[in-house]
Amino acid sequence: MRILGAARMIVLVAAAALVLSACGDDGTGVREIGEGDSSGSGSGTGSGSSSGSASGSAVSECEPVGDLTDADLEIDVELKEWDVIAPAEVERSGKIGVRADNTGEEPHEVVIVSAGSAADLPVADGKVQEDQLPEGSFIGEIEAFPAGETCNGVFDLAPGDYVFFCNIVEEEDDGTIESHFELGMHTGVKVR
Repeated sequence: MRILGAARMIVLVAAAALVLSACGDDGTGVREIGEGDSSGSGSGTGSGSSSGSASGSAVSECEPVGDLTDADLEIDVELKEWDVIAPAEVERSGKIGVRADNTGEEPHEVVIVSAGSAADLPVADGKVQEDQLPEGSFIGEIEAFPAGETCNGVFDLAPGDYVFFCNIVEEEDDGTIESHFELGMHTGVKVR
């Protein structure tokens, strides 16, 4: 009986450690795929940030951000190697529902920031340094999700210019580093 109680305690402690490590912050403000464990969080209709790393094989299923039924308007965003395809203009501001369709062969994500262009974003080591963005410019994100899936998010977008991008950096089997952002996974969107 005591052995079963001790075994349960060990399982509970191990589970708690996994949950706490999944909530950690590596200070970079970006998700990496290739080495490490899956972690991070997103924001819905406000602003926030996330961090962590994820193994390409450990990318979890879609975690919707908000509820599309709460959106004032919905737009479609397609993610594939090495492109983010979104409408160049959105005719109104407010709660914008983003239906992200990953038609590529790798996991992708959608990060939304208020910026004039991708060239305005602080980039180091292939990643947009989200923790170095001007205050209030990080809008939110749909965390990395597998190829062949669709994931939704609802974000408050005021009139202005935005950049939608994938901020995944991963190490390939041959040791080369692959930056989705630097390979072209970003696009500008103007909200009226």
